[in-house]
Amino acid sequence: MHSHTTFSDGDLDPAKLVKLAHESGLRALSVTDHDTVEGLDIVEKECARRDLAFIPGIEFTSKLDLPEIELHILGYGFNREEETFLRMTDEAKHNADDYCEKVCSMLESHEWIIDYHALEQISGIPTRHDITQSVINKGMNNYEFHNKWLAETSPYSMDMKKFPAAEIIKAIHEAGGIAVCAHLLRTLEMYDEMKLLPVVTRSLIDYGLDGFEVFYGNSSKEQVETMFNISSSNELRMTGGSDFHGPERTGRCLLGKYNVQGYGFDQRDLIKFLKNR
Repeated sequence: MHSHTTFSDGDLDPAKLVKLAHESGLRALSVTDHDTVEGLDIVEKECARRDLAFIPGIEFTSKLDLPEIELHILGYGFNREEETFLRMTDEAKHNADDYCEKVCSMLESHEWIIDYHALEQISGIPTRHDITQSVINKGMNNYEFHNKWLAETSPYSMDMKKFPAAEIIKAIHEAGGIAVCAHLLRTLEMYDEMKLLPVVTRSLIDYGLDGFEVFYGNSSKEQVETMFNISSSNELRMTGGSDFHGPERTGRCLLGKYNVQGYGFDQRDLIKFLKNR
């Protein structure tokens, strides 16, 4: 329910991702590329060819004002032809293009060499991962370079224009989908804002959020329990996903291998609900 292709910052193109999902024994797949739906037509066709249930997905980059952080909102089961929704993805691509240009200029001012030809060849939307890969003389692995130069907590971090979370949730609803907050605990830990978990969850629920990604990647039992309790007490949808980006990614969960930690999470019920939408 949470995976990426080369149309954002994944390593596999849509056909190869669907092939891997099929070989891994999955019965359903949702590709949630960042801020774009460009690869979904291919995914849908490949899923049909391999008899996998297909759930349209996206991972929107949004922002909160309190605390001032970047937040990722997953959309599922939406109409990807809805006009307002498509305008928002078009604007998101424009914002990403501007961000990419600014970051590359900053990196060059620090004597990093950018392979612009590689950036021109990417599918979909440019991401920090694409920028990282385009640096020729970095002399360190992609993970280290990203964290030092591009991560939100880096001293060199540059702002990208983002939609407020409330607008993202509204747009997903208007397109007939459900909105789910992705890996919230990981995000708050990264910003050292865990103390604001109650404030953030209350704000998102007031905006109309439908659920939280409770079972995420390599989450600990304690992290799963925290998000499970928040979702249960507010009668929200729970989702789970590996956040798969590629088979060789450092510290990432393998496709379909996230742990539901014995909480009785009924994946089939969730898939049936989303397919009916």
